[in-house]
Amino acid sequence: MKIDGEIVRFRKYLFVNKLILVLAFIVGIAATFLALVPFVTSPAGPLTAAVTTTPSSNQTLPSTAQVMSGPLITIQIGYQDYGYTALISWIGFATALIWRGHIRSVWSRSHFSYDTFRLIISMRGAQTRLKLLHNLSGPRNKLQLATALGIDWKAVDKHVQMLEKNGLIQRSNTSGTTIFYEVTDKGRRLLEVLEELGVGDHGRD
Repeated sequence: MKIDGEIVRFRKYLFVNKLILVLAFIVGIAATFLALVPFVTSPAGPLTAAVTTTPSSNQTLPSTAQVMSGPLITIQIGYQDYGYTALISWIGFATALIWRGHIRSVWSRSHFSYDTFRLIISMRGAQTRLKLLHNLSGPRNKLQLATALGIDWKAVDKHVQMLEKNGLIQRSNTSGTTIFYEVTDKGRRLLEVLEELGVGDHGRD
């Protein structure tokens, strides 16, 4: 099954998205501030000094163009770079925010709580629980699930209890002391939502 890779990839997307949001916001704020700060060196300062100073016989008075060009152009180029950096940062921030908004929108439309999201995506053992849901398209008992997933029966028992508690699976029938489980309508809706998010859409080999 490819679910492990899908959840790991989705988690990486969430982490990278969060990282981009934080870094882009910080860099965007800093670059915007620097781009809007008034010129530290006033163009009138050097020019006034040059005019009021009496040149010696070996000195020539610098022209206005010469005084204005050097430091002013350097400052303008620097502030222009800050402006580009700010623009790129805010574009990255907006893009990451839109993607995150899409994820939240899909999840909120499904009416599932954040606890369910954590149970299937972010909590420890999420991959195993999602595999269990995919393997319960038909009634199966815990031993059959443990064999299909290749994990310990006790681990299956723990995950089954969590899924049953959250209404994602239910007991379908019993045979002696053996209990069979199947996915509920809520569980099937959850799988559909995860498919829309790109997780679990290839749940079976």
